[in-house]
Amino acid sequence: MAMYNQTRSDLQPYRDLGSYAGGQLQNRLTDLTSPITMDEATLQNTPGYQFNLSQGLKAAQNSAAARGLGLSGAAIKGATSYATGLADSTYQNQFNNAVTNQTNAFNRLLQTTSLGANAAGQQASANTTTGTNIAATQIGSGNAQAAAATSGANAVGTALNSAAQNYALAPIYNKLLGSGSGSGGGSSYWNFTPTSNWGY
Repeated sequence: MAMYNQTRSDLQPYRDLGSYAGGQLQNRLTDLTSPITMDEATLQNTPGYQFNLSQGLKAAQNSAAARGLGLSGAAIKGATSYATGLADSTYQNQFNNAVTNQTNAFNRLLQTTSLGANAAGQQASANTTTGTNIAATQIGSGNAQAAAATSGANAVGTALNSAAQNYALAPIYNKLLGSGSGSGGGSSYWNFTPTSNWGY
């Protein structure tokens, strides 16, 4: 029991940690498994997006001006293409980042929860082993006591049976072997009279 209690104490922090992580995972499960959606406002608020957009548009305008196109359709088309490309790449990057963040958070909480589950499994195994061993010890003790009681009863029964036979056969022994007469006759060894006070 001392070793069982020590094992339980050793595993307690891991069970507690797993339980806490499991609660966190449950609380965030909807958030961590919901579809990722982004609108234009989200993209525009992405760090660096506004800077890249303004710098890219300025570069496109400068390029068009250097070719003498100014605010021509080609210049506007170039600026639009740049802005669209930036929005597309920013969306893809942000989407990938969001998926990575969700996956990382989910996996870390799940791993910590699994740590607690493993500790609980080890505790359950210790519970079963300890219970089995205690039951086996008690059964063994009971069997030993029963065997001792049976052995004692058998010894008493054998002694009583032997005494009863001697008591019943004493007159025959005396008659067959003689009671103190005849040759070889009847030593006092065989000549006895059963009494009611034999101590049995």
